[in-house]
Amino acid sequence: MMRKRHWRDRKGVSPVIATILMVAITVVLAAVLYVMVMGLGGDTAVTPTGQVTNVEEITIEDVEVYKLTLSVFSPSTKFSNLNVGGLVDGPLALTEYKGGGLVAGTVYFVDNTGDGTVSQGDYLYILKQDVGNDKVVSILYMPSGGVIVEKDLSSS
Repeated sequence: MMRKRHWRDRKGVSPVIATILMVAITVVLAAVLYVMVMGLGGDTAVTPTGQVTNVEEITIEDVEVYKLTLSVFSPSTKFSNLNVGGLVDGPLALTEYKGGGLVAGTVYFVDNTGDGTVSQGDYLYILKQDVGNDKVVSILYMPSGGVIVEKDLSSS
Protein backbone atom coordinates (compact mmCIF):
# COMPACT_ATOMS: atom_id res chain seq x y z
CA MET A 1 0.00 0.00 0.00
CA MET A 2 1.23 3.38 -0.87
CA ARG A 3 1.80 5.84 1.86
CA LYS A 4 0.58 9.38 1.37
CA ARG A 5 3.08 12.11 1.93
CA HIS A 6 1.92 15.13 3.78
CA TRP A 7 3.51 18.52 3.56
CA ARG A 8 4.19 18.27 7.28
CA ASP A 9 6.67 15.51 6.67
CA ARG A 10 8.93 17.75 4.60
CA LYS A 11 11.98 19.23 6.23
CA GLY A 12 12.59 23.00 6.06
CA VAL A 13 15.81 24.97 5.83
CA SER A 14 17.98 24.42 8.85
CA PRO A 15 17.94 27.26 11.39
CA VAL A 16 21.69 27.77 10.98
CA ILE A 17 21.42 28.26 7.20
CA ALA A 18 18.43 30.57 7.65
CA THR A 19 20.36 32.72 10.13
CA ILE A 20 23.37 32.97 7.81
CA LEU A 21 21.12 34.00 4.90
CA MET A 22 19.36 36.68 6.97
CA VAL A 23 22.68 38.15 8.13
CA ALA A 24 24.04 38.18 4.56
CA ILE A 25 20.93 39.90 3.21
CA THR A 26 21.08 42.48 6.02
CA VAL A 27 24.75 43.25 5.30
CA VAL A 28 24.06 43.71 1.57
CA LEU A 29 21.10 46.02 2.26
CA ALA A 30 23.13 48.06 4.74
CA ALA A 31 25.94 48.47 2.18
CA VAL A 32 23.52 49.60 -0.53
CA LEU A 33 21.89 52.14 1.80
CA TYR A 34 25.31 53.44 2.89
CA VAL A 35 26.35 54.02 -0.72
CA MET A 36 23.08 55.81 -1.47
CA VAL A 37 23.27 58.05 1.61
CA MET A 38 26.96 58.91 1.27
CA GLY A 39 26.63 59.69 -2.44
CA LEU A 40 29.33 57.28 -3.55
CA GLY A 41 27.17 56.09 -6.40
CA GLY A 42 28.29 58.89 -8.72
CA ASP A 43 29.54 62.43 -9.13
CA THR A 44 27.08 64.84 -7.53
CA ALA A 45 28.97 68.09 -8.18
CA VAL A 46 26.83 70.26 -10.42
CA THR A 47 28.36 73.38 -11.94
CA PRO A 48 26.42 76.47 -10.82
CA THR A 49 25.20 79.16 -13.18
CA GLY A 50 25.91 82.86 -12.84
CA GLN A 51 26.94 85.98 -14.71
CA VAL A 52 29.43 88.80 -14.74
CA THR A 53 27.09 91.78 -14.98
CA ASN A 54 29.69 94.52 -15.37
CA VAL A 55 33.41 94.95 -16.09
CA GLU A 56 35.24 98.16 -15.19
CA GLU A 57 38.86 99.19 -15.47
CA ILE A 58 39.75 100.95 -12.22
CA THR A 59 42.85 101.96 -10.26
CA ILE A 60 43.42 100.83 -6.67
CA GLU A 61 46.52 102.24 -4.96
CA ASP A 62 48.18 103.00 -8.32
CA VAL A 63 47.50 99.50 -9.67
CA GLU A 64 45.24 99.04 -12.72
CA VAL A 65 42.70 96.27 -12.22
CA TYR A 66 39.59 94.84 -13.81
CA LYS A 67 36.60 94.93 -11.48
CA LEU A 68 34.11 92.18 -12.38
CA THR A 69 30.68 92.61 -10.77
CA LEU A 70 28.91 89.29 -10.18
CA SER A 71 25.29 88.21 -10.14
CA VAL A 72 23.85 85.58 -7.81
CA PHE A 73 25.19 82.10 -8.57
CA SER A 74 22.62 79.32 -8.53
CA PRO A 75 22.80 77.13 -6.54
CA SER A 76 24.45 79.13 -3.76
CA THR A 77 28.23 79.01 -4.29
CA LYS A 78 31.07 79.67 -1.87
CA PHE A 79 34.00 81.81 -2.98
CA SER A 80 36.30 79.07 -1.67
CA ASN A 81 35.00 76.75 -4.43
CA LEU A 82 35.94 79.15 -7.24
CA ASN A 83 39.08 79.65 -9.30
CA VAL A 84 39.68 82.12 -12.10
CA GLY A 85 41.27 80.82 -15.30
CA GLY A 86 42.44 82.40 -18.53
CA LEU A 87 45.18 84.26 -16.70
CA VAL A 88 48.91 84.38 -17.51
CA ASP A 89 49.81 82.13 -14.56
CA GLY A 90 46.91 79.71 -15.01
CA PRO A 91 43.89 79.22 -12.76
CA LEU A 92 44.16 81.12 -9.49
CA ALA A 93 42.29 80.69 -6.23
CA LEU A 94 40.46 83.69 -4.86
CA THR A 95 41.67 85.75 -1.89
CA GLU A 96 39.39 88.05 0.08
CA TYR A 97 40.29 91.72 -0.40
CA LYS A 98 40.47 93.53 2.93
CA GLY A 99 42.13 96.72 1.76
CA GLY A 100 45.81 97.43 1.40
CA GLY A 101 48.11 96.65 -1.48
CA LEU A 102 47.35 94.28 -4.31
CA VAL A 103 49.74 91.48 -5.18
CA ALA A 104 50.36 90.35 -8.77
CA GLY A 105 49.19 86.81 -9.47
CA THR A 106 46.29 87.08 -7.03
CA VAL A 107 42.59 87.37 -7.80
CA TYR A 108 40.69 89.16 -5.05
CA PHE A 109 37.00 88.95 -4.18
CA VAL A 110 34.86 91.39 -2.22
CA ASP A 111 32.00 89.72 -0.35
CA ASN A 112 29.51 92.53 0.37
CA THR A 113 27.25 90.34 2.52
CA GLY A 114 30.12 88.69 4.42
CA ASP A 115 28.57 85.23 4.22
CA GLY A 116 31.27 83.64 2.06
CA THR A 117 28.93 83.00 -0.87
CA VAL A 118 28.53 84.82 -4.17
CA SER A 119 25.72 87.37 -3.91
CA GLN A 120 24.36 90.05 -6.23
CA GLY A 121 26.86 92.92 -6.37
CA ASP A 122 29.90 91.02 -5.08
CA TYR A 123 32.93 91.51 -7.28
CA LEU A 124 36.39 90.31 -8.26
CA TYR A 125 39.58 92.32 -8.74
CA ILE A 126 41.99 91.00 -11.38
CA LEU A 127 45.26 92.83 -11.98
CA LYS A 128 45.56 93.87 -15.64
CA GLN A 129 49.09 92.42 -15.87
CA ASP A 130 47.74 88.96 -14.91
CA VAL A 131 45.37 88.77 -17.88
CA GLY A 132 46.58 86.94 -20.98
CA ASN A 133 46.69 88.39 -24.48
CA ASP A 134 43.25 87.11 -25.45
CA LYS A 135 41.75 88.73 -22.30
CA VAL A 136 39.11 86.02 -21.84
CA VAL A 137 38.70 85.15 -18.17
CA SER A 138 36.82 82.09 -16.90
CA ILE A 139 35.27 81.63 -13.47
CA LEU A 140 35.63 77.93 -12.63
CA TYR A 141 33.76 75.77 -10.11
CA MET A 142 36.42 73.52 -8.60
CA PRO A 143 34.32 70.56 -7.30
CA SER A 144 33.11 69.78 -10.84
CA GLY A 145 35.85 71.48 -12.85
CA GLY A 146 33.15 73.21 -14.89
CA VAL A 147 33.12 76.75 -16.24
CA ILE A 148 30.46 78.96 -14.66
CA VAL A 149 31.01 81.99 -16.88
CA GLU A 150 33.55 83.28 -19.40
CA LYS A 151 34.02 87.00 -19.92
CA ASP A 152 35.96 88.81 -22.64
CA LEU A 153 37.64 91.73 -20.89
CA SER A 154 38.70 93.42 -24.13
CA SER A 155 35.10 94.53 -24.68
CA SER A 156 34.95 96.36 -21.33
